[in-house]
Amino acid sequence: MSTQDWSNFGQVVGASSGALVGLLFVAVSFSRDRIAQSQSLRASASETLVLFMLPPVVSILLLTPRQPHWVLGTELIALAVIGGLSLVLEGRGKKNPSSGEESRLERLLGHSSPNLLTTLSMLVAGVTFLAGHGGGLYWLVPAVVFVLVSGTLHAWWFLMGAPVCPHWRGRGRSEGLSSYPSHSTGAALASV
Repeated sequence: MSTQDWSNFGQVVGASSGALVGLLFVAVSFSRDRIAQSQSLRASASETLVLFMLPPVVSILLLTPRQPHWVLGTELIALAVIGGLSLVLEGRGKKNPSSGEESRLERLLGHSSPNLLTTLSMLVAGVTFLAGHGGGLYWLVPAVVFVLVSGTLHAWWFLMGAPVCPHWRGRGRSEGLSSYPSHSTGAALASV
């Protein structure tokens, strides 16, 4: 399969991810005071930004003209490794107030799964594209879907101040998660 068959996918992914990066900056700016006071929220915002930057890079790689297949496969593998390491490092800044087994599981499912699924899908795309069988670039589809859904939920969470994952409930003001926007904030957003 030719990479030219993927040009429309690359264009859509690049455009949608660019729009979502803009949404993230708006959401973070509306919640900047709350985020500035919380190491966990800053780490989550950075992690979301890293997630949102993966699809535009994939788009650039797919749309690079006359690129040999082995180069694209290698670039996808490198992107998955670098993106995965960046997400792990950013995720280390998050705090979890309780240390029970359930909270560890919730933390794994809440933070690691979308990141892990994204980077593994990207890695498998690169490896199978190089191998010439096993799915190849089709593995980019779930990677992009994981990024867009997870990142959009996090951007919404920053904007509205409401927890998206169950383990975010019950944190104190020091983490900035118990203060929700007032109705006047919602009205101000609606008027924009």
